[in-house]
Amino acid sequence: MLNPGSPIPLYHQLADILLARIRSGQYPPGQIIPSETKLAKLFGIGRPTVRQAMDTLVKKGLIQRKRGSGTFVKLSPQVDLFSLAGTSQAFLTKGVPIETKIITPVAQKKIARNPENPFNNQTAFFLSRLTLTQGNPVLLEDIYLDPELFMGIDRLDLDNKSLAQVVSDHYFLTPETGTQQFKVESLNAERAKWLAVSPSNPILTVRRTLNFPQAPNGIFSILFCRTDVFAFSQTIRSEGGGEPVPFLHPTRSMNP
Repeated sequence: MLNPGSPIPLYHQLADILLARIRSGQYPPGQIIPSETKLAKLFGIGRPTVRQAMDTLVKKGLIQRKRGSGTFVKLSPQVDLFSLAGTSQAFLTKGVPIETKIITPVAQKKIARNPENPFNNQTAFFLSRLTLTQGNPVLLEDIYLDPELFMGIDRLDLDNKSLAQVVSDHYFLTPETGTQQFKVESLNAERAKWLAVSPSNPILTVRRTLNFPQAPNGIFSILFCRTDVFAFSQTIRSEGGGEPVPFLHPTRSMNP
């Protein structure tokens, strides 16, 4: 419930409560939010305060008002995140402006006690980066690169750069194939903090391996995806070719 004695404004407290319900799936995409009158009665506050809270969520792009129908949780936009074109291109293709921040700068490190990583017991370049839309974190990536194939990448500025484009422009390489493993897992405290979610709740993780000509397993990455913000999807083809078949990850939130 709301705390009138808190220095946090009541409308902000209410917006946080509604946001938590959206992220938990209590208010799934497409569902109507209780009316301002109902919320005002439920929380014992005035309608102007409720309206301020709703305005905050509208500005964040999480809910939308429909004249004569009410206020609804916005349907998550679909981003074909798992194509070989790269994560940055996936957002840009949908017209979603993004910002990428390098959390851990590129450096060589010895990978140990990690059998799922193709660089296990070897040295690889490693970096960690965060993708944001409108200032909100949506994707965290831990990326490992072949140190011989990508020699000198630690001297390049990768902030707000498409890694796929860097690989293409500087190394004249394009991945031929890739494999991906999907899991639902809880985050450690540090990753949860970067993504602004609770570590006690599960999140979609994807382990991706990209294969280059004469260099299988050239890039290995682990993606931690905020599915309450975007419905991440993948386009696959039948063995005989033809039209791509969409594979959509469920839009129901798995985050707090």
